[in-house]
Amino acid sequence: MKHPRRQSAFRLNKLGRAAGLLAAGLLAALSCKSFVIDENVYTGAASSRAGTTSTSTGGGSPSPAAGGSQARAGSSGANSARGGGEVAENGGESATGGMHATGGGMHTTGGSGGSGGSSPLEPEIPEETFSKAAFLRQVADCAVARYQDFEVHAVAFDEAAKANVAEPTDATANAVRDAWLAANASWQVAETFRFGPAARSADEDPGAQELRDQIYAWRFGGRCPVETALVDKLYASASFGSSLINNRGLGAAEYLLFYPGSDNVCPSYSAINSKGTWAALGGDETAARKRAYAAAVAADVLKNTQKLLQAWDPAGGNFRQKLTHPGSGSVYPNEQAALNAVWHGIFYVEKEVKDYKLGIPLGVSECVAGLCPESLESRFANVSTANIRQNYLGFRRLFQGCGGNYTGLGFDDWLDAIGASDLRGRMLTALDGAQKAIDALDPPLEVSITQHTDRVWAVYNALKQLTDLLKSEFVSVLDLELPAGAGSDND
Repeated sequence: MKHPRRQSAFRLNKLGRAAGLLAAGLLAALSCKSFVIDENVYTGAASSRAGTTSTSTGGGSPSPAAGGSQARAGSSGANSARGGGEVAENGGESATGGMHATGGGMHTTGGSGGSGGSSPLEPEIPEETFSKAAFLRQVADCAVARYQDFEVHAVAFDEAAKANVAEPTDATANAVRDAWLAANASWQVAETFRFGPAARSADEDPGAQELRDQIYAWRFGGRCPVETALVDKLYASASFGSSLINNRGLGAAEYLLFYPGSDNVCPSYSAINSKGTWAALGGDETAARKRAYAAAVAADVLKNTQKLLQAWDPAGGNFRQKLTHPGSGSVYPNEQAALNAVWHGIFYVEKEVKDYKLGIPLGVSECVAGLCPESLESRFANVSTANIRQNYLGFRRLFQGCGGNYTGLGFDDWLDAIGASDLRGRMLTALDGAQKAIDALDPPLEVSITQHTDRVWAVYNALKQLTDLLKSEFVSVLDLELPAGAGSDND
């Protein structure tokens, strides 16, 4: 049995979120003070920008599965001067901090509650015996709660970006970076919820609406498209919201906010170089355009976040009904098909995390240079390690349950229900090992990939123990289908 579950059922909120949460999000971003990602609690602790290192509050470090609080402040010397920071985990999700070029100090703060209790936007989980129908209901409520959490941060990011355009100062520049860090940390938890409206058509999910890529199109990015759009002022055009996804989203904003250089990486024959239009901008104009471009991206992210929530809303697209009531009138013919879509979402930890976020930089695939640090996910903000940690918190929510301390129904309950408790135990052990390896990665990926490569390999191998079980025994006993392009258990 798992931890006792909460009694009252989560109710889907409409698009108007609680004003108090919104105010807390805006205050946190605009004043550059500590903000707890999962709990949306404004702590009131001022950021450090004078070159000192503040520490995370919290207790010991038992397994997240046991609801223990974890605090990680990272290493101030290990992060680059232009961005970054590690994630502090305390009783659930995380508070994120950043190291900025203006001061060089890291500010990371721990969560406000070490018990791993419910956040204001966390679904309250009813106590239910496992059934596929009950599990799908809890998955739906969990997904909506994650998107609501992100919306709070998307609003704060939008407001901070606008303020940085209206009256640019070091303070507003730091505030918008902090707002991006908070939004990114929240979204990284939601990355494993890539099913239904968030899924891509290529994911073979009949509920796909491609909305994840509108918000964060990682792996469809690159500097040159953004730099070209900067010169062409695409961000100021009416067609910006329908332009290519590699021009938009959190990834484009990361470059615009955290890369301080005035160079570009486009080839010499590119129009912005061959015609001299990039060089003609000059430093001040480039900086001004980056601020305006980041504000356009933030507004577009918020717009697509609201589309995602509307797609789930009973008064909108009502995808919740389609997921929880498969069959006639749904995009899923039966419960197994709906659960298969959810399973494809958590497969993110195999393909995107193990293979792409770690495997490519380590030279396992696609890299022909031995190591490819340029393939790391967040090279400008230096939060690649923190992103992976957040991804695994999202995985736990679907695998174990979305309530406080991971209560509620998860895939692990399904394994119990069919008599596969031994596999469940081995998977949880592997999951604990993977998270322990991620948490122990210090300095973070941006430094360790070249200076402590053995530590990165330790994380990769720990993750592989989990994902090998995930795509072999797990998929077999639950009669699920591997996603298209999934590798064998030997890759």
